[in-house]
Amino acid sequence: MKRILIISLLIITFNTQAQENEIKKNENRHEFRFDAFGALVFENFEINYEYVLNKYSGVGIATSFSLDDDFSEYQSFAIEPYYRQYFFNKKDFGARGFFVEGTLRVSGGENEFLNIQNNSIVREDWTDMGIGLTLGQKWVSDNGFVFEISIGGGRYLLDESPDEGFIRGGILVGYRFF
Repeated sequence: MKRILIISLLIITFNTQAQENEIKKNENRHEFRFDAFGALVFENFEINYEYVLNKYSGVGIATSFSLDDDFSEYQSFAIEPYYRQYFFNKKDFGARGFFVEGTLRVSGGENEFLNIQNNSIVREDWTDMGIGLTLGQKWVSDNGFVFEISIGGGRYLLDESPDEGFIRGGILVGYRFF
């Protein structure tokens, strides 16, 4: 009777360890994404890196640069650290599905305006900081490919930007690894 009990406990222990190893093997925590929509529509290059903390949250940073020198009304660069909280996640190690993202933004560009006194165009550099909120949906395939749709925005805090706020979001594609 003791032998059967000991053998049963050993089988349960090895089975539990095998399941833990299987979950750890699938825990890819690093993710890079590229905003295809921004590149095609706004001539803006944006790349995102996210580190998955657990199945319900992640932290990351996004950097974007304008590819159009003539478009002076928009920012020329932005750096955005963010935190994401995922909801309705049914996978063991997810960080996928519906999410809410809190964003800080540091951005800058060139503002162009007409000087009435001498009828000349004046260009002025600006740098501003803002906070924002984004909602989105992320899908991750079993082999690591990522597709994401998100939309959101925020408000600049320092009044240096020609705009009061900003828009964040896009259609992103990427890959999750390690």
